[in-house]
Amino acid sequence: MGEMLKGKVALVTGGGRGLGRAHALALARAGAAVVVNDYGGSLYGEAGDDGPAAETVAEIQRAGGRSLANQGSVSDWASAERMIAETLAAFGRLDILVNNAGISRPARIYRLIEEDVDLLIGVHLKGTLATSHFAAAHWAAEGPAGGRAIINTSSASGLHPNLDGTVYAAVKAATAALTQGHANELAALGVRVNAISPCARTRMVEASPAVLSLMPKGEVFDRHDPDHVSPLVVYLASDQCRFTGRVFGIEGPDIGLYTPWSVDQQITHDGGWTPEAIADSLADLPQQSEVRAFFPGGTTAFRAPPGRSLRALGAV
Repeated sequence: MGEMLKGKVALVTGGGRGLGRAHALALARAGAAVVVNDYGGSLYGEAGDDGPAAETVAEIQRAGGRSLANQGSVSDWASAERMIAETLAAFGRLDILVNNAGISRPARIYRLIEEDVDLLIGVHLKGTLATSHFAAAHWAAEGPAGGRAIINTSSASGLHPNLDGTVYAAVKAATAALTQGHANELAALGVRVNAISPCARTRMVEASPAVLSLMPKGEVFDRHDPDHVSPLVVYLASDQCRFTGRVFGIEGPDIGLYTPWSVDQQITHDGGWTPEAIADSLADLPQQSEVRAFFPGGTTAFRAPPGRSLRALGAV
């Protein structure tokens, strides 16, 4: 086991497969004891078993690390509380929380069912909130101390929303907002809160042919292997991390540091506005904002909203 996180204790949600498994193994290699939480459900949030969490724990233990499995659902408030309690009971402390658990239920707004909304909000948004709440409550009871970290998981889908997954986009955008807010709230307790926006080939990607086509497997270096994301998680969890309240895009050898929301245009009027004055003042402003997006393949110029959306609207 390594030295970078020696003596620390980490909890990784969704740690049985994909990115979560890679994070759990990397944290253990860096010296941390790791609680591996995984509900063991399907990609769509259904059913569950203890296999994925147990398998990751066994792999960590075979390599000489300390680990414990937890099968609770992050979307359940009491279950999230038990995760923190079991971590403390097993290892006596909690230093690192990695909020990674996620599901995918893509559908356009007019095809959504209520279950899509409830499960996506429950796992991604409530799940991140619940575990963060109980970790923060423990740290608040202990008082200020250094070396604490929360790493959340956002997505390019949330930072640059596109078609077919707007509820997923909304909860991932909310995760970025939580990251900024929680960083401010927990700074006095010595907690750094950051988020990653990873581009990696996971089962969520493999279930989407359009996205999978953007992440072909490399012959020499596979830039979309989930293992390439986890060194960033280890850094963000370590005492060497200098950042808080930031979102990091990562794909293979490339890391992008996001700028938070920023005012694009400002208009001023002499006195109070009328609807007609607003229409006149906005008439010549561009309909799109130009940003730099971190998509599969690296950083690229991106216009929001996309031109195809404006063209579709104009065709009606």
